[in-house]
Amino acid sequence: MSQEDSIKEKETIIIKAARKRFAHYGFSKVTMDEIAGDVEMGKASLYYYFPTKEDLFRAVILQEQNELKKNIELILEKPNCASEKLQEFVEQRMKFFRILLNLGTLSVHSYFDIKSLFKKLFFDFEEVELNFIKKIIDEGKTKKEFSQDLPEDAALIFLHILQGLRCRVLRWTKGQSLDEDTHTKLQQEMKTATDFFIYGIKSK
Repeated sequence: MSQEDSIKEKETIIIKAARKRFAHYGFSKVTMDEIAGDVEMGKASLYYYFPTKEDLFRAVILQEQNELKKNIELILEKPNCASEKLQEFVEQRMKFFRILLNLGTLSVHSYFDIKSLFKKLFFDFEEVELNFIKKIIDEGKTKKEFSQDLPEDAALIFLHILQGLRCRVLRWTKGQSLDEDTHTKLQQEMKTATDFFIYGIKSK
């Protein structure tokens, strides 16, 4: 095994252990000492791979984003109609949102502070999401499922709708964890908003 492969293997082991601990305790309550203990590594050695807890947390989030990206790419390859693909995209996005809540990225009072630490990571992924929505809409237009006269920013508007619904719920919870009822309500709102959007862009 090359040195590069060995480093990647160690990083994978660390990220896996960190994800498990973040998911159980949340970002703010986890220490690098605890993660080092989980992987049976000295803290100095852990810092060699990830100099700060934020660096390690960023790696965990990036891994989750890559998983979501793979799932969305699979949606694009399906023979389903564009409307169904858009609905599946929203469902995958909701699952990702739930994961972020469990990891402590978007929950409680730390939401806006934590997000600011990873602003570029989130902004970059918004571009990925936007491109996926555009591809689905373009496919719908090509197959005459969606109107040919849609505004250029239709995909961006839809993404903003989804972001707005999510932010409203996070503000409404005011530092409390997202219970099952609230999550279910948000899921239903996302579905309804998606149905409205699809209806509005359908070919007449």
